[in-house]
Amino acid sequence: MLSSFHLEADRSGGGMSLLLSGIIGVSDFSDESISLISHSGRIIVYGSKLFISLYENSYIEIEGKVNGITFNYGKN
Repeated sequence: MLSSFHLEADRSGGGMSLLLSGIIGVSDFSDESISLISHSGRIIVYGSKLFISLYENSYIEIEGKVNGITFNYGKN
């Protein structure tokens, strides 16, 4: 069975904290965008001062000033 995707967002001191599950990899990252790979496609988080504070099993936590999130379905 594939891990299901789940997203939680909370306000934090530096902007926002995102907790995502069902992530199988990180394809690219900088302090302005982080590109994630899931079983159903890619998730790209845009913003400023972004950083990965946790990446364990299929969970990842991203913190910083989040301006947007895009979802690209399929094998893009």
